[in-house]
Amino acid sequence: MNNTNENNKLIAEFMELPLVLCNIGTENGAVTEGYKHPEVDVPCTADGLQYKYSWDWLIPVINKCYQEHMSKHITEAVMTCNINEAYKVVLKFIKNQNN
Repeated sequence: MNNTNENNKLIAEFMELPLVLCNIGTENGAVTEGYKHPEVDVPCTADGLQYKYSWDWLIPVINKCYQEHMSKHITEAVMTCNINEAYKVVLKFIKNQNN
């Protein structure tokens, strides 16, 4: 699993998305674990999570970070309008919260 998938799993766990078994649509009907997103209907495997690429996915995470601890670094990253920078700062925040 690549680093983005691992980071997406970390964010999904922070967001308390339920872990579910899901059919990933392969010919052999393979089943894997994934996350059930309450608002977005996309494949639920880790590579279907779009936190790194979609503000629609990342903004709820940013809101939760603010609820837990107002962060100047997150504010600055969001103000750049650079989703990659905001994603990195959110991940750093979550990793620090987990320690």
